Amino acid sequence: MLIPRKRTVAEERALETPVPIPLDSRKQQILKAVVADYTRTGVPVGSHALAIHLTSWSSATIRNELANLVDVGYLLQPHTSAGRVPSDRGYRYYVDFLMEEEVVPPSVRRQMDPFFTLLTGGLEETLEVAARALALVTDAVSMVTGPRALGATLKHLDIISLEPRHALLLLVLEGNIIRQQPFPLSRDADQVELSALAHSLNQALLGADARVVAGLAVAEPPSSLWNEMVAAIAALMESVDAGQATLVVHDGVRNLLHQPEFGDVGRFREVLDLLEEERVLGEMLAALETDQGTQIMIGRETGLEQLRLCSLVMTTYRVGTQRWGTLGVLGPTRMHYSQVAPRVRYVATRVGDTLSRMLR
Repeated sequence: MLIPRKRTVAEERALETPVPIPLDSRKQQILKAVVADYTRTGVPVGSHALAIHLTSWSSATIRNELANLVDVGYLLQPHTSAGRVPSDRGYRYYVDFLMEEEVVPPSVRRQMDPFFTLLTGGLEETLEVAARALALVTDAVSMVTGPRALGATLKHLDIISLEPRHALLLLVLEGNIIRQQPFPLSRDADQVELSALAHSLNQALLGADARVVAGLAVAEPPSSLWNEMVAAIAALMESVDAGQATLVVHDGVRNLLHQPEFGDVGRFREVLDLLEEERVLGEMLAALETDQGTQIMIGRETGLEQLRLCSLVMTTYRVGTQRWGTLGVLGPTRMHYSQVAPRVRYVATRVGDTLSRMLR
């Protein structure tokens, strides 16, 4: 007996019928063959084309089964004389019941591994490299989010004198995230005093997040600059946390141009406009229930009209046991799901391993 994976709330809401209509073995094989053929060619699939591969049945039998699959909503017939194409519900049935994932071949691993071997930068460089690698091996638009639930913690800080009453605050945060911010001082201070203050703050704030830093203002600080410096550090760290909440790195937009679904400039522009709206995209990705493993959202299941012709294949990347962010691809619903899903997970593993190595 075939048991589907548990669907997310978004997927259940998007489906016309929450419970899939069961199919017998013959209909399953024909639906699977239609998905495979249409994924490969992008051309509606007819009974004669299927009969070449499904030799157990005649073209007439296959034609009747195709009509039945149209009746239950798993296939669509674009025109009266045309072949059939999978509907969103048909793809959903295929992904839940019929899909057999491919193993990531050694050649693809060799293609991706150099992207991560020589990384020496921090989080942002790692996300950019991951996006490039994933777009390359999936021929889709890759998307990687920065850590959402992880508050930035302090590794090191420095204060550099610019003028007697102006300084540059330099922070190095966990993940090798570097931020700097000039700010005014309430009184004159030379580099000797600022260096001593930075030394004291490093001892007090090492490993602290923005919330802890904000609570370390004291009634009688060691110097009059202590509280204002603590406030400046907390504000800069909070801005980093806020930015990470919507940080989305993507690559491979040009890959959509290879797909016939986006030959219409208007359709392509809709998707492009969404990708440029980082806030909207970040909120959508944040809502995905990726703790369930690999999540596939098809067509209108994404909840965004601009993506009605697209699918998302997403998963989580982790550092140790802690979830840091989301990684995956966006492409047409005519996506090679059995190939894309394991490649997404492989890149997620490489990202997690790379960040773990950097943070040792």
